[in-house]
Amino acid sequence: MKVLVVGSGVAGICLTHELIQAGCDVQLIDKGGNASSAVAAGIINPLVFRRMTLSWRVSELIPFARKKYAEMEQLTGSSFYHPLVIRRLFASEQELGFWKTKQELPEFSEYMETLIEEDLNFPLEQNTFGTGRVKQAAYIDTDVFMHVNRAYFQSKGILSEETFAQRELDPKEAAYKGVSYDFILFAEGKDGKSNPLFAYLPLQQTKGEVLTLASETMYAKESLNRKCFLLPLGDGRFKVGSTYAWDTDNTIPTEEGKQTITENLKSITSEAYTITEHKAGVRPTVPDRRPLIGRHPVFPKMVIANGLGTKGYMIAPLLMHELVDHLLKGTELNSESHISRFPHVPL
Repeated sequence: MKVLVVGSGVAGICLTHELIQAGCDVQLIDKGGNASSAVAAGIINPLVFRRMTLSWRVSELIPFARKKYAEMEQLTGSSFYHPLVIRRLFASEQELGFWKTKQELPEFSEYMETLIEEDLNFPLEQNTFGTGRVKQAAYIDTDVFMHVNRAYFQSKGILSEETFAQRELDPKEAAYKGVSYDFILFAEGKDGKSNPLFAYLPLQQTKGEVLTLASETMYAKESLNRKCFLLPLGDGRFKVGSTYAWDTDNTIPTEEGKQTITENLKSITSEAYTITEHKAGVRPTVPDRRPLIGRHPVFPKMVIANGLGTKGYMIAPLLMHELVDHLLKGTELNSESHISRFPHVPL
């Protein structure tokens, strides 16, 4: 089976690995540049702190992601998946109460450490309501992940660094530049907004900014979280973020974004630091917070894999596996992420 993948963010990379493993003849097109997948912190967090709930499909997503990233590390001879403890600094007595209640429930106990005295009295001056530790979290070193996977695909001769030319596409015949494919898969991230085939879908462009810091005194044993995340990278380096600017399609770091992050950081630490890097990316998000996966309703050989949002590194491995199984074996896609939930409105 011959397949073309457009886009090599985390979705496109996971798709390409799945297709190769399934024995497909794969070509991957990517224009390069500042992708959201490269800028992202790559944190895999099983909890949603706002209401202290479990992330969507977390019991399936995390074990599968752990397995797939280990396979990719072996293939590429690299290390980019790092287990992590996330320590949440509770923002209120109510949040502390939510944790105390849910830590006793079987479905939550896999991801929440039972609170002990050391958690409640954790020695940070910003600890006003106690802290809780998240289990089964991790982070992907996104710079390494992107570099080694692209290099791997280049070594196999399947990656073309070029901008996809929409005018060269024949969706009815599933042909691009005169070459026919069994499927063409669009994993374009925020650029999917301008793909006319899938323009009827509510894909959003949500800009986010992150800072890299250097500090000799910041707490570096765990990732701290309240109003923002503070992720230790080793050697006195930290990543902190993020911001949300809706309907914004540029990757220009802003003074406003920097001020928002540094102000939020005060809720975690008052230690001295130096800003060493300031980046911005644009996430592909969806109003209902579910991805956009599936075949085009008129041109079924045209397929979208997009809208992974802020949880992309956690959800991409399993959802791309499910998509490949759907295309090659006819298995059903998860209804919550299937594009059939949005009616097709021709332009």
